[in-house]
Amino acid sequence: MEKPFQPKVQTSGPLIEKEEKPVVRTRFGYDARDCVKSLQDVLSQSGPAATGKALHYSADLICSGGFEIWIRLIWSYVFQHVHLTSLRIFVYLQQRTAELEDHVKALDLEEVYKNAEFQHRVSELVIVVQTLPRQNKITWPKVPIETHNITWLQSVQKAKESDAVNKVWDPQQDKMILRFVANQILFACEEVNIERALFWLKWLFDEDKRVRAENKGVSSLTSNRRSGITGSKPDKSEVGYFIVAVLAEAYKDLAKRGLVRMHEEFQELINMWRGKQSRLSYKQKQECIAFMILVITEVPRWKVPAAQPLIKDPTVMSRAVQQSVRFFQEIIVKSRVNSIVPKDLVNRVKTKKAKVVVGAKSDSTEDKMRLMDEMVMEFIRR
Repeated sequence: MEKPFQPKVQTSGPLIEKEEKPVVRTRFGYDARDCVKSLQDVLSQSGPAATGKALHYSADLICSGGFEIWIRLIWSYVFQHVHLTSLRIFVYLQQRTAELEDHVKALDLEEVYKNAEFQHRVSELVIVVQTLPRQNKITWPKVPIETHNITWLQSVQKAKESDAVNKVWDPQQDKMILRFVANQILFACEEVNIERALFWLKWLFDEDKRVRAENKGVSSLTSNRRSGITGSKPDKSEVGYFIVAVLAEAYKDLAKRGLVRMHEEFQELINMWRGKQSRLSYKQKQECIAFMILVITEVPRWKVPAAQPLIKDPTVMSRAVQQSVRFFQEIIVKSRVNSIVPKDLVNRVKTKKAKVVVGAKSDSTEDKMRLMDEMVMEFIRR
């Protein structure tokens, strides 16, 4: 007997085929996202094999139209791993970045990839970064929300007055809390208590953010325009500029006594805070201030209070750079590819940027850089 028709019952909802995103390939044939992740990994490894891989992945990313992703990855890596003894890397990286950008702007991209000087600059930069002494990134102490009230502040022992603070603090434009916190930071530096110094730095940034939230974006902590940024209200970085000015005065005092000799490196940290390197996020700029604190705290205790040279043997470096051009040569012979940055990500950033620009004032540049960073990180995660 024929069985009656029994319809199949679907219990898990309609079946929808998952649309697979196309794989973006580099010139050498890697999945572009894997290439970026691999470069991140090998930069943290040691030895000739790791250096060779770093050069290979760098050449492939750059020759695949990914120079901007590559240079941002390098900057991000340095901020996450730079050792205090190697702070000269920021001076070096700033110079090399500018030189490479000049090449990219002046020539057709394919000509750039074949340019010997460009290849040498990239190779040297990769070798320097990959062989740097490393340490973990700066860890910011937690600042409990209950510390942002007058009762808690009154329970904190007042730090001794500092000449550096008195030179910078303006009673006509700066609130007393700035003087209080700056003295706390410098006293902690003198006591070699980095965690305490960073606590007060973060506390001040959090307090400024809290005050702004309560006053429709306006901070009442200072009316001084140390940043030079004009507008209807003080820029959100003004509190940071106050602390930077205090730390600069403290550094000058140490330098006069011969306790620190990192003038160019310290000045570069100040320059980066001021926006000399447009690729930095606001968080990375805050880390520049943290590095300044580390300098005036740790370096005076060193036997030789100066940064170590990045290239210890110029002859060996020169030979390594000359041999490194082969990593570019093996990529250039491959067929050209479209830029590895997917158009949907670029268009998404443009759309977000259009939304941000509406009503934007002094923060527009910061918003653009933040969106560009989001694009790079989203590309890596895809």
